[in-house]
Amino acid sequence: MKVLVVYDITDNGLRFKIAEILKDFGLMRIQKSAFLGEITSQERRDLEVRLSRERLGPRDRIDIFPICNRDLKLHTAVVRGEIVREVPGR
Repeated sequence: MKVLVVYDITDNGLRFKIAEILKDFGLMRIQKSAFLGEITSQERRDLEVRLSRERLGPRDRIDIFPICNRDLKLHTAVVRGEIVREVPGR
């Protein structure tokens, strides 16, 4: 399954650590606080458990969204005033 992980972490060190965990799971950074990639259902559960062990602050949040291929194909980006239709990682 494809997943999009976005996070809002206030502490710089923890934010770096979360990014490294996401990379370790094979996810690709698509924005400063957003990662996308393909993982299995078990890996998703493992990722949830791994992230839940981190000491998040009261205002910190990590969201994991499963995304189907059909919806991912509808992805667009606005880059330098241009609408770009692309699929990240392809």
